Amino acid sequence: MKLLAKIALFLICILQMPLAWSERTYPIITYTCDSKDDVLKIKNEVKWGEAGKNFAFSAKNGTYNPWQWVEIVDRNDRKLVRQTKSIELNCKLSGIVYRVVLEPRLFNPDFNGMCGKKLSVKVSVYAGNDVLLKSKEMERFCRGNTKVIRGIKVYGKTRRVKLYEVPRHKFY
Repeated sequence: MKLLAKIALFLICILQMPLAWSERTYPIITYTCDSKDDVLKIKNEVKWGEAGKNFAFSAKNGTYNPWQWVEIVDRNDRKLVRQTKSIELNCKLSGIVYRVVLEPRLFNPDFNGMCGKKLSVKVSVYAGNDVLLKSKEMERFCRGNTKVIRGIKVYGKTRRVKLYEVPRHKFY
């Protein structure tokens, strides 16, 4: 009986997957500058469809929507996605100004093409003039079970950058 229940659950998950993957994803990037603990944090999450569209993004609360950094343009019979801006944030840790640049990571410029409704983020981190991280993609690919960066921590005193990666199936 347990085997039958596991098979049924597996089939339900498999049948739901095409529906979920056709929905638009909304990455939620949370930025925290914690000078008290001398650490800068970037958290990567995702919501699907209406849940993502209706999420209360707020720069004041440190939550950012990468879809606000792109525009979707109608070109004949296609919709094209292109980057229009990036976000630059500063954080002073251990007497050094750390600069974080967040940019959208487009998987496909054709919005209706494979992975066109998916978006991720690229992160660059600078300590003064030193490059600690350059255009690091939170997600390298839009499908498969490659690793996804769930979070990044930068420690002020040591300038150490720690990446927190998880397999895709644990992220989505």
